[in-house]
Amino acid sequence: MAADRDTEPMTDGRRPACVTMTGVTSGSLAEQLAAATRRLALTPRGPAVVLTRLSPPTPASAVVVEAVVDLLHDAGCAPVSVAGRVTAPDRDRGHRTVAALAEGAGLHGRTPRGRSYSIVDLGDELEPAPVPEASVLSGRPIAKAWAGATTRVVIARAVTDLMDGYAGSLATLLAAAPEVAEAEDADVGTDLAAYLPVDLVVVDALAAAVGADGGRRPRLLDSRTLVVATDPVLADTATAALLGQDRSSSRVVQRAIARRGSPTGAIEGSLAPLPGVSGPPPRLREAARALATEPRLGRVLAAAVGGPDVGAEPDDAVLGALRSFLTPLIDAAGQADQALALEAVLTAAHLLAHGRVAAATGLAKDAVDRREVPLGFDPADHHTAYDELQDLVSSIEDLLDGLPANADGMRWRAVDGATVFEMSRHIRAPFDAFVARVDVGAGISMMADYLGGRRIVVPGGPDPARVRQAERNLYLPQPNYLAIWGGLPIDVCKIELVERGPDRHRLTWQTISSPNGSATYDDGSLTFDRVPDGVVATVRGRQRFALPPAWAGVNLDAWPEVRDPLLEEAYRRFFTTTFDNLEACYEGRDYRIGRPAPDPTEPLVTETIALLLGAAKDWLDEHGAGGLVGNSAQTVGVVDAQGFRHVSGRR
Repeated sequence: MAADRDTEPMTDGRRPACVTMTGVTSGSLAEQLAAATRRLALTPRGPAVVLTRLSPPTPASAVVVEAVVDLLHDAGCAPVSVAGRVTAPDRDRGHRTVAALAEGAGLHGRTPRGRSYSIVDLGDELEPAPVPEASVLSGRPIAKAWAGATTRVVIARAVTDLMDGYAGSLATLLAAAPEVAEAEDADVGTDLAAYLPVDLVVVDALAAAVGADGGRRPRLLDSRTLVVATDPVLADTATAALLGQDRSSSRVVQRAIARRGSPTGAIEGSLAPLPGVSGPPPRLREAARALATEPRLGRVLAAAVGGPDVGAEPDDAVLGALRSFLTPLIDAAGQADQALALEAVLTAAHLLAHGRVAAATGLAKDAVDRREVPLGFDPADHHTAYDELQDLVSSIEDLLDGLPANADGMRWRAVDGATVFEMSRHIRAPFDAFVARVDVGAGISMMADYLGGRRIVVPGGPDPARVRQAERNLYLPQPNYLAIWGGLPIDVCKIELVERGPDRHRLTWQTISSPNGSATYDDGSLTFDRVPDGVVATVRGRQRFALPPAWAGVNLDAWPEVRDPLLEEAYRRFFTTTFDNLEACYEGRDYRIGRPAPDPTEPLVTETIALLLGAAKDWLDEHGAGGLVGNSAQTVGVVDAQGFRHVSGRR
C-alpha cells in the first residue's frame, strides 16, 4: 500500500518528483530533508521499512539513515524498521549477517534524537511475492516485512560501478528479494519497482564514492549533496547525472525504462556533475560487463576489487591473489588513458570465456545455463489478435502448397527474406495417450535448444476449446555455430492460440517483439493429428533471425548454393531434436538442455577466473601487449591444497 500523497499541483502547474539539494551538512540535513519531502508532497504513514545500502566499504551514511528514521517518526509512522539483506556480493566478500553489516555502517537502533528503530534482515521471513504471473518474481519469495510495509523507503549511496557506471536506488532495491538464480538482476529490480512500489527514495551523495569502481574501491568527494525522490528511476536519473554517467549505463535502469517507459516527473535542482567526479570509462565498463555475462566470473570480478572489507571473514588464497592483481589496475583506471591495461586483460579473459561458452552451445549443451525471464509485455494489448492466428497458419500453408519435400521430409522456400517451412514425423503412439502426456500448449518449451521462458494463460477467450496464451521463449543462437561469432540467443515474445479437438491438437503462435532484436519473424504452429497407427506431429513456421555483427556484410541470399545446404542442415538438426523431445516427453524421459544457473550461495569459482586472467596475460604477452599490464599479473595463480601458488611463466 503506498503512502498518502497530496495530488494538488503546484501553482506553476508542475510538482517535482525528484529534488537534488547541495550544500547539505550534518546540521542542516534534517531540515533540508523535511523540506524536500514537503516539496514532493509525500505524507508517510503506518509501518515503515527503510531498505538501506549496507554493503561495505560504501554503505549509506548512518547520519542520512537516521535522519530519515526521525522524519518518519515525525510523520507518525510506527514502527520504523531499517532493513537490509546479505546479498551474494556481500557473501562473496566475506560478510555473513545483516546485524554485522548494520553495526559496521554505524546503525545501532537509536537515532541521536532518541528515536528507536529495529534492524530487520529481509532474508529471514519470506512469503510468496504478490505479483502477477507475468513477473519474473511469480512463485518466488520476497521479504514479508517489505511486502507488508505501508511506507517503503530506499536509501542508496552515490557510487560509481565498474560494470554499470553507477549503482543507485534500483540496485539497492534488489535486496528486497532473494536472488533469482536464472534471472537477470535487471528484470528482478524492474519488477520490484513495478509491483511493490517505493514511496520515498533518498540517495546519499554527502560523500560520493567515485573512481573506476567507486562502490568497491572508493575515492571520496566532499560533495554534500542529497537526492530525494518519489520514483527510483528519477532518483537514479539524477544520481547518474551527478556522477557524470548516462543513466542507461546501469542495466537495471535501462531495463526499467525499456519496459515501463521513461518517468515523466520533474527534477528540481542542479544536475551538474559533481566537481572532481570520475567513473569507469565506457570501454572499460563494456569490457567488464562482457566478462560478467558469465555470472560466475562476474561474481569473482566484483569480489576481487578492493578489500578485504573491515569485519569480513578472511579471503581464500586465490581471491587474495586476484585482489593483489586487479586492485592496482582499478586504482589506475579512473581516467580513460589509464584504463587500457585493465580493459585489455578483461577483454582477453572474456574472449577465452566466450570461446568456452560458444563451444558448449554446439557440443556440450548441458553446460549452458538455463534462463528465467518476465513475460515482457501486456497480453491485453493484443486481445483482438488471438483469434486471427488461424489465418496466420493458413497463410503459411498457402505459401508451401505445391512444394515437394526434400530428402529429410522438409518443405521450404524463402519469402520476404524469411524462411517458410514445414516438417513432420509419424510417432507410433496412441493419440489419446500421447496428447494426455504431451501438452501441445507447452510445445514450444519442448523444442530443441530451449533455454527458458514464461508462459501464461490469457483469460477472456470466447470459446473454452480455444485457449489464449502469451509466452516468451529463449533459445540458443540459431544456427548454433553463430555463437562463436557473437550470435545472440533467440529471445521472442509471442501471442498464442491452443486448440484441442478429438482428432487434432494445435498450438499457433505469432511473434510480436524480440527484446534483444534477435528475430524479425518466428511465427508458426505445432499440430498433433490422429492417424490410424499413431500421431503425426507437424511444425510449420516463418522465421527470420538476425545475424551477428561479424556477419553483417555477408549476404547468403546471393549464394544459394552455399545458403541452401547450410539452412537445410540447420533445420534438419533442430527439428529432428524437437521431435525426439516430443517422444521423450511421451515416454517420461528428460529432454531439456542446459543446467541450473549458479546458485548465489555456491562458492566462488576463483580458480577458474585466475586461470583465465593468467591465460589472458600470456595471450597479451604473445601479441606484444603484455607490457600494458606489468609483472603484477604473474601473482595470479591457483593455490593448491598445500598452499603453493601455481602461476604461468613467460614462454
